[in-house]
Amino acid sequence: NPKGWGFKRVFLSEVGSMIARLVMFFPFKNFFKVTDPTTGLKITRVKGFTDHLNLDFSHLYTKSFGYKFQLLFETLKLGAKFKEVPLQFGLRETGESKIEKQATIEMLMVVFKIRWYDDFTQKFLKFGIIGGFGFVVNVVGAKVFKSIMITPTSNLSYLNGIANAMASELAIISNFVFNNLWTFAANKITSPKIFISKFITFNLSSIVTGIVIPSVVIAILTSIFGDYLFLYQIIVIFGLTIPLNWFVYNKFIWKKK
Repeated sequence: NPKGWGFKRVFLSEVGSMIARLVMFFPFKNFFKVTDPTTGLKITRVKGFTDHLNLDFSHLYTKSFGYKFQLLFETLKLGAKFKEVPLQFGLRETGESKIEKQATIEMLMVVFKIRWYDDFTQKFLKFGIIGGFGFVVNVVGAKVFKSIMITPTSNLSYLNGIANAMASELAIISNFVFNNLWTFAANKITSPKIFISKFITFNLSSIVTGIVIPSVVIAILTSIFGDYLFLYQIIVIFGLTIPLNWFVYNKFIWKKK
């Protein structure tokens, strides 16, 4: 920031830069590599990166200051390596700055649009919605199975573990089918043979980390702390099952060709 800027201008610059970095890049590596997304010079190769950018400016969210965010985001998304070059500029000698009055809100809107419409964000949101539905299937299924199997002499630790294992399989089937139809529609598996093969692969990988380990953990927690099945399901589903599913889906089931 130039010497002589007032507190308000410095505050807007620093906070705006941090918000832009958080929204566009966190938690990925470019959050730590990009120190100033609002201004400055950035050097990267043209071949293979900037020559692949969509330079039809009609797709930009703004023609004002915020376009720099979008071009930076799109360039780095291509995997470009870059170098930031410090840029020094002086105070405006005549006229008034347009940043504070006109562009601040617009730039923030551009930043949020960039992240919202990014394919990763859209995919993760869909995954979350379907995962939420799978969570409901798991919770309701476990209660139903438990109510069917419970007897006055039932061992609750064993019963909760078995009920959760059966409900988890229903949730796995639900998540796999709906993610194929919606979340990963761009890479949708249409061949029945491949669909079955991929489902078996995913199901086998989920037996240990998606069913056995969570069910064992639930059984152990029940034996130690008592019958709080719903709480234990939240812990194992959000702490283990969902992260595992996201990793397996992207790296093995619907891996981009």
